Amino acid sequence: MKKLIKFIIKLFIIIFLVELVYLYFIPKKYDDIIDKYSTEYNVDKSLVKAVIFKESRFKETAVSSKGAIGLMQLMPSTALWLMNKLKIEDYKIESADNNIRLGTYYLSYLMNLMDSDEEHALLAYNAGPENAKRWVNSEGYSKEDMDNYVDFNETRKYVREIKLTKNIINFMDKYGIFLGELSNLLEDYIR
Repeated sequence: MKKLIKFIIKLFIIIFLVELVYLYFIPKKYDDIIDKYSTEYNVDKSLVKAVIFKESRFKETAVSSKGAIGLMQLMPSTALWLMNKLKIEDYKIESADNNIRLGTYYLSYLMNLMDSDEEHALLAYNAGPENAKRWVNSEGYSKEDMDNYVDFNETRKYVREIKLTKNIINFMDKYGIFLGELSNLLEDYIR
């Protein structure tokens, strides 16, 4: 029985470490683009990375069942609207640069629309600005009680997952944990 428990714990740790490696190393490929546009549009780069991770797992060619495209999973109509606002001629929303630029600008736009509230901007990013405004402006609404007002389960889960992912990214960036050392520490703890 003890061996089975140790095996299960090790399996969970391996899965956790794989996710950490994925979170920590894959985003590096796009860091310059993320830094550029998060600075230009005044959006926390950890938030941009978290949205990309949640939306596409950093897969440039991702296309959702609803037709959202690219790293930040932009709907073509939203991307076209954003391109017009930014006066972008090149309509290749699947390219990393365009997709991150448009998605980051959209996050900035939503932050302004939702009174600089990150959670509310995430509601709008996932479910649309009209739904987010309806929820946030409901009588009695409070962030602590948000789950009782947001009637899309997917959106409630989305906001929680983005917040968690952003916190993990911030932790990894702040403490620069070397994953091999972390793995050894966890293995020693299990033994």
